[in-house]
Amino acid sequence: MFATTNHHQLRNYMLFKDLSEDALIELASHCQHQTLNVGETLFHQNDQSDALYLLEEGQIHIVRQYPDGEDVILATEMPYYAIGDLSMLVGGGRTAAVVAVSDCTLIKIDRDAFFEICQQVPDVASQVILYLAKRLRDLNLKVREYAISNVAARVASVVLLLSGGDTGEIKSKVRVSRIARAIATDADTVERILRQWQDAGYILFDRGQMQILDLDMIRHIAG
Repeated sequence: MFATTNHHQLRNYMLFKDLSEDALIELASHCQHQTLNVGETLFHQNDQSDALYLLEEGQIHIVRQYPDGEDVILATEMPYYAIGDLSMLVGGGRTAAVVAVSDCTLIKIDRDAFFEICQQVPDVASQVILYLAKRLRDLNLKVREYAISNVAARVASVVLLLSGGDTGEIKSKVRVSRIARAIATDADTVERILRQWQDAGYILFDRGQMQILDLDMIRHIAG
């Protein structure tokens, strides 16, 4: 289902909020309104990045599928979120799938139309460059924060969360790769830390089964 997009709607999105009135009007003329029912997939991981979507109403999950078949929800996004902007600009395949958590209304801008607008309206291209620069700056800050933070403390926090009590018993299977993704580090680092804890007698860990032997020490490491 498609409908006309009011150019004033576009100013709700960070990508376009500083554009001139004329630029917004030109951009709106290339927009399409689209609906997505709860449970429907907007696009799949590795699909061609042929459009930018702007979430107007509803909620969506961004879902990443890993080689072991596990699906991980990376984020839940609300209205005024730009969906697939970087993938659309760079081209190539989508880095994750997008699934509707509720009935959604979206604004769609085709990739070819977007680049045509950037050539015709310099304000749009300038705004995109500024937007990407800010995102890159924020990403650099996050990467530095992760790099200097205590990885062992983050691993211990996840282990305590998995234990879910004061007994130190973990009934579910522990996946090193999942812990690594949860704390934004690599699996080798997590494996090395768990091996050190086992050698020190803090835990028992074998074939995905884990038991905390020294709960106080793991709590101390977690801070």
